[in-house]
Amino acid sequence: MRILSKEAFAENSFIDLKNNDWLEKQRVAGKVVANTLKILENLVLEKTTKSLLELNSIAEEYIFKQGCSPTFKNYKGFPAGVCISVNKELVHGIPKSYCLQGGDVVSFDLGATFEGAIADSAITCIFGDPKDEMHCSLIKATNESLDKAIQSVQVGKRLGVIGQTIYKYARQYNFGLVTNYGGHGLSWNNPHVSPFVANKSLSDEGIRIQPGLTIAIEPMLVIGTPNTRVLDDGWTVVTNDIGAHAEHTIFIHEDSIEIITSREGL
Repeated sequence: MRILSKEAFAENSFIDLKNNDWLEKQRVAGKVVANTLKILENLVLEKTTKSLLELNSIAEEYIFKQGCSPTFKNYKGFPAGVCISVNKELVHGIPKSYCLQGGDVVSFDLGATFEGAIADSAITCIFGDPKDEMHCSLIKATNESLDKAIQSVQVGKRLGVIGQTIYKYARQYNFGLVTNYGGHGLSWNNPHVSPFVANKSLSDEGIRIQPGLTIAIEPMLVIGTPNTRVLDDGWTVVTNDIGAHAEHTIFIHEDSIEIITSREGL
């Protein structure tokens, strides 16, 4: 299975709860991920003319300099450290020689591994002035869905509260919600393990949330219908219109939720 989807988890149901050794290492990875995304976001806001390949190289170089490795580079054959998806490309876009143009909607999805511990996060932003104000609303709704989903997480609740919350906010903004892809657990040197974190579910579905669980939550919203297909490169997932993707890695404590990849204060 090369593309992350719900079916990828059918044969892997073991949930690996993590200890403080993992957490300390994951915090290092999370800070590197957050800083790397901030660098990429700033380059977009500054309207740099660098190609997607050059943006990927900048990110990879920074990650390596911080003592981490780009989690996705060569993962199941993926050729880059950053998934860069533009406009109708929703997720898993392979960086190429294309340079961003005015109004392009671009998402960056990347992970960093530090001594085996992994953090994973994604952002969507606009290069220059938006072509349509709906694109701004789409990104806002996606980010808000992620924030609300994280706030819904609580020890003792079922994992389904996440998908229920994301679905609620997608409907509120009247955007399409992609449900055949979603979030996931993380483990030592493996960025995609159980549980699958659905973007649409009922609050009483899924495992009970426990301390030591670490997951990535990643809503994906689109303008229009949420139909997707995979391009011939075997990776790039495209939709019929503009899409947006937001993701954070979180760690569940006994009495709190820690956003490992938080960009606040950067």
